Amino acid sequence: MNKKYLITASLYGAYSYYMHTDFEEYGDKAEEIEEKARQDWLDCLNKVKKPANEILQRGINFETAVFELTQGTENGDKNSIIPPVFPTLDEKEQQTARIIADMVKGGLWQETVCKTIGNYVFYGKADIIRGNTIFDIKRVSKYDLGKYLKSIQHLLYMECSGIGNFKYVISDGAYVYVEDYHRDTDTRQNLLARTEQMVSFIRGNEEFNAAFEKNWHSKY
Repeated sequence: MNKKYLITASLYGAYSYYMHTDFEEYGDKAEEIEEKARQDWLDCLNKVKKPANEILQRGINFETAVFELTQGTENGDKNSIIPPVFPTLDEKEQQTARIIADMVKGGLWQETVCKTIGNYVFYGKADIIRGNTIFDIKRVSKYDLGKYLKSIQHLLYMECSGIGNFKYVISDGAYVYVEDYHRDTDTRQNLLARTEQMVSFIRGNEEFNAAFEKNWHSKY
């Protein structure tokens, strides 16, 4: 019986950051930052549990605010700020949360998507599915056009669910941006090609391969 391996967007994201970042741009800190990226990649392969850092916690707080707004649990009228249960969001950030909440209201939250293709089990949790669109909420410090083009998240979620549209809805704390992706005849091929590239890289490093074999066999 062939082994099957779990593939997630977060696994690929850690790999992609380590492999595709131009660390020389960081000048004197290049070596330090590259080593941290390598360690983060290895920790991901080893499924090391870590407490939420400031950036991750900011994202959690923001997504929680959007969810609460979609449930109609905020106090006051539409123009009021988010209640004190979200003290970490400033006024502009709260406004972006409201914009995103209006976009995704009525959708299903945290829906599992999963599909086996060959030896890979692709798995994820969709932030929101509303109609024929998957929405993924991002809270970033800075947004650059096409930021998520190289991610496999939209490919994976559309292929697993059969849903034809994927939107990253992104807040930088002041503005909301949207990246749209659509399922086509190349979606599966692109997903598999990027996955094979990652796995080939893993196989070429003894330490990475041992961690992958130990921790990423699929139970699904």
